[in-house]
Amino acid sequence: MSAVASVRRRLLALATYDFFPALTARVRRVAYNPLGVLLGAASVALVCGVFLHAQGFILAGGIVAVVGLGVAWPRLVLRGLTGTVAFDRPRVSEGEPVGVRLTLRNLLPWAARGLAVRGGFAEGAVPVAAVASAPGRRVAVCRWPFTPARRGVYPVSVPRVTTGFPFGLWENERRLGVEAPLVVWPKTFPVGPIPPVAGDRQVEGNVSRNKVGTTGDVLGVRPYRRGDSPRRIHWGQSAKHDRLIVCELQSNARPVIQIVLDTDPRVHAGTGATGSREWAVRIVASFAKGWLEAGAQVGVAWAGFELAPASGPAHAHRVLDALAALPDEPAGPLADLLACPVCRKFRDGLQVIVTTDRAHAHTDCGACATETQRWVVLTAGGFADAVSVAPHACAHAPCADPWLRVESADDVPALLRGGWREARHGS
Repeated sequence: MSAVASVRRRLLALATYDFFPALTARVRRVAYNPLGVLLGAASVALVCGVFLHAQGFILAGGIVAVVGLGVAWPRLVLRGLTGTVAFDRPRVSEGEPVGVRLTLRNLLPWAARGLAVRGGFAEGAVPVAAVASAPGRRVAVCRWPFTPARRGVYPVSVPRVTTGFPFGLWENERRLGVEAPLVVWPKTFPVGPIPPVAGDRQVEGNVSRNKVGTTGDVLGVRPYRRGDSPRRIHWGQSAKHDRLIVCELQSNARPVIQIVLDTDPRVHAGTGATGSREWAVRIVASFAKGWLEAGAQVGVAWAGFELAPASGPAHAHRVLDALAALPDEPAGPLADLLACPVCRKFRDGLQVIVTTDRAHAHTDCGACATETQRWVVLTAGGFADAVSVAPHACAHAPCADPWLRVESADDVPALLRGGWREARHGS
């Protein structure tokens, strides 16, 4: 009995095996479409007209007429239709709604009905917006809100206006123009104060630091030294101690910071807007935006891209624009990025490296921590149920005891606001 059942299973598997999947997919698209059903009916009617009765030719002709009208009419309507897409604002952040304006110009004397906008904003064939009609020889304008869930430059593909009116047998399409793209910045969160920057690479500015300088608030007092300005003499303390005492002031300087982003897909987990790669991008954007607003000079670097440290609102826009346009392309390991001249020669400022706990799985870890580096390590397993890269046991500081460890997406806002010592106790 088991042998018979085994033979039956094999025969069933052979009978249901798809030897030509590409051809089968095409046949399925036609057969499961109303157009395919009507063409099949016309073929049957034609056969009936040949072998049974001449009335079959009349039925076949009627079906062919319906099919011809259903295919030709949408194509004819779209030939006289042109349109453009525009956004109310050139830049928004993830989760922030923006208005989309569609302008359709119909050059034909009759109205175009049953229109839909597809592509450019959402994945798949789901219509983005539906337009009841575009009057003949007029300009129709319609609006709808769009809330991008992920950073990027929109439209991500060419938007199209489509119609299958009147029968929905065959849908024709025509490309829409785009007046200006929409740049969607990564979502950002408030960040804590700038960490102390080791070394002397600081430029003059208006950011008060707790280092001895010639301007700013008073840090303390000390005995007078030759060359000190008489204006800094503290006369009350000088009279009390019977010697000249001067005030030590803060140093007003702009810290120089380079933020390095690890974009190697092998060390990240999850896909889309919830993956660790996207959250690493949001963390970099938050640090850059917050510290630039605090007056620091900030630069960014990742595989194949480098933006030198600078300051000001215009530079913040450049950084966020670059992060918005970051492509989903394969990148090299973090060790190669840190060994490139841009990162290797950055020594006197503060270097913040954003990566995951699998960053050294494909490279030799080595002595990778220095006094001028701060490591932000995301736990890859906290952003997906399963990852293809095994954890990497590393005894060095970046992996074992990072400056900031992010276990999950829920921890990001609190950690960025006060997850390190300077943020909790003040710099």
